[in-house]
Amino acid sequence: MKLSSRFVKEVLFVKHEIHLAALATAACLTEVHTAPKPGLVDRIGPGAHKDMDYTTFLSSTMALAPHWPHQASIGTTGVTPRDALSLLRQEGLRMEQDMFAETGGINTHKGLVFAMSLLLYGAGFMIASEHRLTPEGITKTAAAAASGCCDKELESLKSSPPPRKLTSGEKIFLDHGLRGIRGEVEDGFPTVVGKGLPALRKALAKGADLNDSALYALFHLMDGCEDTNIVARKGYSFWKGRYREMLLPLLAITPPFSQEARGLIHETDALFSAEGISPGGAADLLTCTLFLHWAEGYPNHFVNITPE
Repeated sequence: MKLSSRFVKEVLFVKHEIHLAALATAACLTEVHTAPKPGLVDRIGPGAHKDMDYTTFLSSTMALAPHWPHQASIGTTGVTPRDALSLLRQEGLRMEQDMFAETGGINTHKGLVFAMSLLLYGAGFMIASEHRLTPEGITKTAAAAASGCCDKELESLKSSPPPRKLTSGEKIFLDHGLRGIRGEVEDGFPTVVGKGLPALRKALAKGADLNDSALYALFHLMDGCEDTNIVARKGYSFWKGRYREMLLPLLAITPPFSQEARGLIHETDALFSAEGISPGGAADLLTCTLFLHWAEGYPNHFVNITPE
C-alpha cells in the first residue's frame, strides 16, 4: 500500500506533538520535584502553602498532560499567530476545569497553562515552518501569538472595568502596572531567555545535577520576573524592597553548591515558608525554562515531505 506524503507528514506531526507534550509534562514534574525551593511546594514539603502539597501538583500535572498535544497541534497545523490565541484559550479553559476538578478547586497551574500553551504553539509552528527548534524562535512565535493581549485584557480595564470581580492579577495591574505572566509572554519571555536558561545551562556545564541547576535557575528567575504571586500575598512594597534584599544571598551562590550554600538555601526555604512568601510566578517560569532547554534542537532528524 502506497501512503501519500501528506498522510505521512501528518503522522510525523502527531509524533512531534506528543513529544513536545511529553517535554511539557516532564518540565512540570521536574519543577515540583526540585527542592528545596524557597516557599514553594516541592517533594520536601508544602512551603508557604496550607492548601496544597506535592501530591496536589502531581494530580494537577496529570490532569493537564492529555491537553498539551492539542496546544502543540495548533502550531503544527499552521494556524497563524494572529489566530492562535483564541484557539489556545478555548483548550486552556478546558484545562483549567480539569485542573480544578482534580485539585478540589485549588489553583496550581493556571498561569502556567497560559504560558506553556503559547510555548507549545510556538514550538509546533516552528517545526512546521522551520523544521527545527530554538528558544528564540519558539518564544518569538509565542510572543507574536500573544501580541496585544496586555492592551486588550489589562489596559482596557482602566476605561471599561468588567462587571465581574477582578482577578488578583488584574487588581495588581490597575494598582501597580505589573503585567505578570501576560507581559512576560508578550515580550517574548525575556526573563526565561535572559536569566533562566543561561543560569540553568551554566550550572549544568559546571557539573551540577538537574535539581541544583534548576534551583540556580529559579533564584535568577525570582530576581528577574514580575512575580504577581508575591505581590498578591505580601504587597507591592515588600516585593520591591525586602524581597529583593532576601534574594541577594541566593544570587551570590555559585554552582556546584557547597555545604554552606545548601545550608543557606534550606534556611531561606524555612524563612519564606514561615512568612508566607511564595514566588509562584518564578516557579512557572522555571517550568518554561526547562521546556525550552529540552526542546532546543528537536527534531534532530526531520523528514521534510512536500504534500502532494
